[in-house]
Order: sequence, then structure tokens, then C-alpha cells
Amino acid sequence: ASAFASSDSELSGTVRVGTLNSLLTASFSNIVPLYHERFPHVQISLHAGNIASITEMLVKNELDIIYTLDEQIFDTQFVKVFEAQEDVVIVTNTENPLSARDDVHLADLVLHPYRDQFDRELARQDLSVEPFLELESDTLALKLIRENPEYLSVLPRYTAKMSIHKGNLSIIPVADCQMSQWRQVLYHRNKVITPQIQGMLDVILEVAKKPF
Repeated sequence: ASAFASSDSELSGTVRVGTLNSLLTASFSNIVPLYHERFPHVQISLHAGNIASITEMLVKNELDIIYTLDEQIFDTQFVKVFEAQEDVVIVTNTENPLSARDDVHLADLVLHPYRDQFDRELARQDLSVEPFLELESDTLALKLIRENPEYLSVLPRYTAKMSIHKGNLSIIPVADCQMSQWRQVLYHRNKVITPQIQGMLDVILEVAKKPF
């Protein structure tokens, strides 16, 4: 075991990881120092983008690993090493009257400024809503909600958790809308898994298995 650790500490090179902004914020502040402790001479290249862009980069071998949040991915060109289901919730400022109600339905939300899964839930009930703003940055979405009590947003629960704990935001308990997506760690089937890449996979899984 000590010989293995010694060889890890002597490895160099670069590991390229793609992820979403929300997971970059939620997980990589733990992943990066843990990996650097084990592989001090390996450079980490992090790319934050949307699901389509990082998946395309993985296919083109511009990334070694992606850690994403999406519908479950079943694609034979990828190897999935981890998945976990995550709640997707509708959040608003605590000053919004909807935050104090326990009988909210989707129909109550259609007049509010507001994503794909949410649209599908609305469509099932013959409802529609026009979002006035779509963002890649969950951090900016949270800032806008904190500053504008009338705004709503659809976000992973882990993204809003800290703001909810601080009392800035509230989850709207929509009785007829239950949404979820899947955190997933993937690499391309044709990828040669070097010790550096395997080490990153190990660290990501170690952190990903812990609750937010």
C-alpha cells in the first residue's frame, strides 16, 4: 500500500473533468484538495458547461470524465461508474406568499416568472409558462431569487440547500409536481484509464457518495 501511495505522489500529467456549475460549487471544493493531496504533481483541468457541451467534449476526447446532473443516461459509448437520484424543487424567496402555503398546485405557478422537466410536468396538465430568463448559473439564479421575492426557479435541492438553511429561500411544496434528476459520473468506453484518471474517478466517487 505504501509503494502504491508513493507512485501516486510521483505521477504527473493532466486530468480533464467536465461538470455543471451547480456540481462545481457543491462538490469540487472537496474533490480538488483531496485529489491534490494524493496526486500533488497532476494538474486538474476543470470545465464547467451545460450537459450538451460537456457530453460532446467527452465524445471528442477533450475531457476524460464528466460529472453531470441529467435524466438517466443509457448510452453504450459511455461507461457509468456512479449515479444517484436528486430531487429537483421549485424555490422562491421567503417573502413570496407561495412560500407560506401548503396547498400549492402547478396551476398556481403559471402566472409567475419561472426548465425541461418542469415544462413536461406542466404539459401533462395542459398548462404552460413562459420563463423570462434561462440561466446556466445556479448561483446567479439564487441571487436573483434572494433579491426579487416574486421570482421562482427550478433547481436541484442541493443547490438551494444552503440558502434554505439561512432562511433566504423556501421550497414551494407543489402537491402535483414531483421532479428528480440523476447525478452521474461517466467516461468514454474507448478511454484509456490511466492511474491519474482512475485516481480522479475514485476521489469523485468518494465525495459523491456522501450526502450534501
